[in-house]
Amino acid sequence: MSGHGHGHGGHSHGCCEDEHEPAERGLEYALYQRIDIEKLQCLNETREGDGKLVFKPWDQRTDREKFVESDADEELLFNIPFTGSVKLKGIIIAGEDDESHPAEMRLYKNIPHMSFDDTCREPEQAFRLNRDPLAQLEYPTKIARFSNVNHLSIHISRNFGTASTRVYYIGLSGEYFQAHRHEVTICNYEASANPADHKCMCGNNMSLPLLAEAVTVSGTEKETAAAIIDHEAKNGIPANRVLLGGFSQGGALSLYTALTCQQQLAGVVALSCWLPLHKSFPQAASASGNRDMPILQCHGEMDPMIPVQFGAMTAEKLKIIVNPQKITFRTYPGLMHSSCPQEMAAVKEFIEKQLPRI
Repeated sequence: MSGHGHGHGGHSHGCCEDEHEPAERGLEYALYQRIDIEKLQCLNETREGDGKLVFKPWDQRTDREKFVESDADEELLFNIPFTGSVKLKGIIIAGEDDESHPAEMRLYKNIPHMSFDDTCREPEQAFRLNRDPLAQLEYPTKIARFSNVNHLSIHISRNFGTASTRVYYIGLSGEYFQAHRHEVTICNYEASANPADHKCMCGNNMSLPLLAEAVTVSGTEKETAAAIIDHEAKNGIPANRVLLGGFSQGGALSLYTALTCQQQLAGVVALSCWLPLHKSFPQAASASGNRDMPILQCHGEMDPMIPVQFGAMTAEKLKIIVNPQKITFRTYPGLMHSSCPQEMAAVKEFIEKQLPRI
């Protein structure tokens, strides 16, 4: 048994009568085959493992031998991991033709190991359900919200007025895409440097960021980079499978974001860039979870925009802020404020090392 809190969000309605032949419906509702069934979890089930039994073939949807029943109260929470990415198009849910039939269903995506405490958040979509003992009613999802689902949570929040809820069948309709590598590289790439973007001036009337307090990272930039990391986490990619990278100002933003991030990241690639707010970084980075994060710095030795000595100064400063053994600084003769095949090969090697295939 498990106690839990309650939370309710907005509702949308939609169901349509079965207008397809059974064979066609069976093909449509075959996503149960793409569930990582051994990892599927149902919270508040009376018998452990019963929640897995209701994800079954279309021709078994009216079978009354296999079902799941709630334990402590009327709620059930299904955590459903897929073996790849799914575009979820519709759901059918069948129960008993009495008060134990689910009356409300709330859907969440890409929140692994969701608990009842998490159901207080707004769902991606919610439905008021009708009694459907024959599994004839389909509830269409908002496909734009469910086009990249690695993990689906179904919260049965209430039934039609009895102590426990019983479910015989949950059918999932949609498209399946094979899983590949579970990581993301976020690049902030400045393909052609814009002098107007660099705030400090140096000799030859050329803009230069230096290692100056005048160079700042705006609130919008910080929020955007952090939001990307949060977005990937919500889509099932943990922070330690996220690697930040950027060129010039993009590299500066990547360094700033990683070194002030509370989550442990896979690493940073910083190309032809500098460390912004260098004087305040020891304090800003003190609470970061990335003091042992690998950093690859690359710089052209003929860079007229951000001279290589500033890249070297950044590397030395980073060795004070984070574990110096994690810093790699490479320079490339004859390279200006640009990239080269040798540099890209180093980046590729770094990414493959920090984000091995899983």
